[in-house]
Amino acid sequence: MDDYAYGYAVMAGDDNWRKGPLWRSAMAFLFGRRHRFEHLGMRCTIAWWKDEPFLISMREVRQ
Repeated sequence: MDDYAYGYAVMAGDDNWRKGPLWRSAMAFLFGRRHRFEHLGMRCTIAWWKDEPFLISMREVRQ
């Protein structure tokens, strides 16, 4: 994935997590396919549920 794809996944995942139904967020958290990566100094975890991203966590990278 390139930087634009990571940025899209983070923004769409955050939007899905905040504005989507609670049951879909819970299903993504419990059963979703996880993808962890570093983007712009942040360590992100995205869970994919039914081909939609959900931002699970976002933390600063330790140095």
